[in-house]
Amino acid sequence: MLSEKQFRDRARTELRQIGEQVASFAADRDIYWKVEREIIAGNPRLAEERSAFLDMLRGAYADAMSARVLRLLDDGASLPRILAQLGDYPQLLHDKITDREIAHDSGALRSAAEELRSVLQPHAAHHERTLPALAPVHRALDRAVDVLSSTLKTYYWIVADSYLPMQVQYEEDPLAIFRFPWAKLEPKGATG
Repeated sequence: MLSEKQFRDRARTELRQIGEQVASFAADRDIYWKVEREIIAGNPRLAEERSAFLDMLRGAYADAMSARVLRLLDDGASLPRILAQLGDYPQLLHDKITDREIAHDSGALRSAAEELRSVLQPHAAHHERTLPALAPVHRALDRAVDVLSSTLKTYYWIVADSYLPMQVQYEEDPLAIFRFPWAKLEPKGATG
């Protein structure tokens, strides 16, 4: 068994690395919903017509994000493992959190993983990748990312005695690419 200092150092490093991944999830989620709400919903031609491209984009987001999130929620992953090991270091918990709260948080991670797995299904067919068809996956993903973020902040504070920033920030506007015409498609049969 590791000493308290060794455990704290290892857990701090692992939680910081997990934080980078969760921040990436949060940024991807934010960009995805900005595109849906600000670009697609704001453009009647995109919002009202079926598009194989948009269905592919939506399905790819749901599948890729689900796989990434589930990797962090699995029992063998760092965050659930760190929560399980905290019971071996009661001095770290002193006046910060109880065993009951740790059990609740561990259960919330398991529940988020179970919910996400239960709504996942292949999104290969065109009709399975629309916003209404993907709504249960989007809800489960949002809850899972929120649970990961909240749990991560709490346990980083416990282990590192400091705050782990998780807010979404961009160096530039992620939707800037949509603010100018960037695609020029030639009609079929055109020669140039």
